[in-house]
Amino acid sequence: MANKSQTNICPPSVKELIETTLNKLNTDCSGLIGKNFGIAKPNFEMTTIEEYFNKNEGKHFLIKLELEDSYEGYLYNIIKLKDAIKIGGSLLGSEDNQIKEKLNKEDLDEEYLDGVKEFGNQFTGSFDAAFRHKLPQPVHVKLSLCTPINKDNAKDIFQNDSNSEFVYFSSLLLIKGFEPGTFSMFIPVELVEEFFGEEMHEKKTNVLVLDDSMTDIKIIKKLLANTEFKVIATTKVADTFALLHKEKIHLILLDVFMSEVNGIAVCKKIKKTPYTKAIPLIMISAKPTEEIVIKSLEAGARDFLVKPFTKEKLLSRINKFKFKETPVSIF
Repeated sequence: MANKSQTNICPPSVKELIETTLNKLNTDCSGLIGKNFGIAKPNFEMTTIEEYFNKNEGKHFLIKLELEDSYEGYLYNIIKLKDAIKIGGSLLGSEDNQIKEKLNKEDLDEEYLDGVKEFGNQFTGSFDAAFRHKLPQPVHVKLSLCTPINKDNAKDIFQNDSNSEFVYFSSLLLIKGFEPGTFSMFIPVELVEEFFGEEMHEKKTNVLVLDDSMTDIKIIKKLLANTEFKVIATTKVADTFALLHKEKIHLILLDVFMSEVNGIAVCKKIKKTPYTKAIPLIMISAKPTEEIVIKSLEAGARDFLVKPFTKEKLLSRINKFKFKETPVSIF
C-alpha cells in the first residue's frame, strides 16, 4: 500500500520547510545539550504507523506536536529509546560513560525522562519558529505528548491514525560521542497538501461534499488526500448550487440528516435542475434505515454509504465515478 520510497513523494515547498526546520533544530539543540547535535538530510517515503512498527521492533520514544490556528493536526517524531536516553543524559550534563551505562540497560529513568521532555520543549519551539516563518497562513505548534512507545501500545496512542497515510521522513541522528541513531518524523498527508496547496497526486475528479459536520468533512478530506479526488466542501445548503454552477463537479457526496434541511430534499432538487441532474450523487448517513436508503435511491442517488467508513470502503464506492478523459481523435 504505502511505504513507496520515491524521491518526489513530498512537494518541493514542504521539503524545503522540513529541511529549514531541521537546520534550525540542529543549531538550537546543539546549544541546548552542550555538544554537537545533527539530523542529516532526510529521505521521504509514504507509510503508516502500523507499517513502521512492523518493520521497527523494540523500544521507542514519541514526541507529538499539535498544530493550531490555520492548520490543524499532529506531527509525530519517533526515535529509538536509546536515542532518547542519549538526548536526556546529554541535556542533564551526564558524563558519556554514565549515559552508556544507561544505554546498555535501556534505562530511561525519571531524571533522564525530564531531560527528554525539556528537549521536547526545545524541539517544539524550533518547529514553531520555522513553521511561523515559512508557512503562508498563521500557525502555532505546541507540545502535545512525550512518552515511551512500542509496537504493543502504538495503536492505543495513535488510535484512528495508526492506519492513516503519512509522509514519513527519516535520517541519521548524530550526537557527538555516540553511535549514530535514527530520527523519524510523520506528517499526515492532508497536512502536507494543505501547507502550501501543493497536491501530492494529480486531482482530476472533483467531489462536492455537503455535510453540516465539519468533523465529517475533515475525515473525507483526510481519506481522499493522496488520491486523484479533489474535495470541494460546504456545510451550507445555500452554497451548494453556487458551487455546482462555479465548479466542474464530477461527483456529489450528500449527507441525509442535516440541521438545515433534509438531504433527500436537496437530492431531489439537484436531480430536477438541468445543469446538475446528470452529476452522480451518493447519499451518506450514520443512521440509515431501509426506508431512508430506498427514498434516497428513488430521489436519484446512485449509491448509499454508511458512516463511519474506511478509505478502502469509500474508494470502492466512488472509483466508478472517476473522471475519464476522452481521447481526442484527429480523424
